[in-house]
Amino acid sequence: MQILLNTILIEPNRWAPDKTPQRPLSEHLPDLQRAGFHALEIWQYHVSTLDARGLTNLSTHLNACALKPVAMGAYPFLHLDGPEGDEAMVHLGRTVAYAAHLQSEIFKIFPGRVASQQLDAAARARSVEHVRLLAQQLAERSMLLTLETHANTLCDTEESTLQLLDELSPCENVGLCFQPYTEQDTDAAIRMYDALRPHIRHVHLQNRLRDDGSVTLLEEGNWLDYRRLLPHIRDSGFDGPLCLEFTADMATPNTPNADPSRVLENAARDRDFALEVWSSQS
Repeated sequence: MQILLNTILIEPNRWAPDKTPQRPLSEHLPDLQRAGFHALEIWQYHVSTLDARGLTNLSTHLNACALKPVAMGAYPFLHLDGPEGDEAMVHLGRTVAYAAHLQSEIFKIFPGRVASQQLDAAARARSVEHVRLLAQQLAERSMLLTLETHANTLCDTEESTLQLLDELSPCENVGLCFQPYTEQDTDAAIRMYDALRPHIRHVHLQNRLRDDGSVTLLEEGNWLDYRRLLPHIRDSGFDGPLCLEFTADMATPNTPNADPSRVLENAARDRDFALEVWSSQS
């Protein structure tokens, strides 16, 4: 089992409208190395504006810090038609090229940006075709495509997720990134995990407080009980990467000058907690 740090965790502008990174990702890498991380899931917007020189520079810094960019996370609009749809696919193809340059193994996406029940038949068919074409591009580069289970996507319910996987069944390099958000309930998350288990290749970890939705350490939140969920995932035979997506005390646009060392300390605590629980006896 491998633990990744998602670079969205260190970005104050993760939820800003334009998502422009406050600092280049390369400037963060020595701190990530000092915090004891060895592998990353790179947030799309940390690379999407880089030119060829910037991408080469990032690759050089990753190698110097012994950080492996195992995964790249992207958030495409899949339902768009006409020139807008063509432009969205061009942007997506560029992100694929960035991931290939960095030698990422996994290309994780939000499977669209519209709730499954809000798509008409034509928009759904168009979305599925765009995912199929993406999977083909990635297969040519020996990369795995994972679809994140998330609200307001084609994977926002168990039923829609299984339908999408069935529609993509000819694509052998397609799996799921399990985001255990289901009703903020551990039993429901376990049931959904079990239903989707044959397809899960990648798992996102985060926890929150039910009262206000604030992000916490994995062991302190009450959305999910990771002392139950992680052993269940382990005992199912899962051996793919676990990715720390969010943690406590992350900087935001309202607190851009928050101490960056604090969030990495918390991420390291989450990593150590996950490793401890994973290695505990059933």
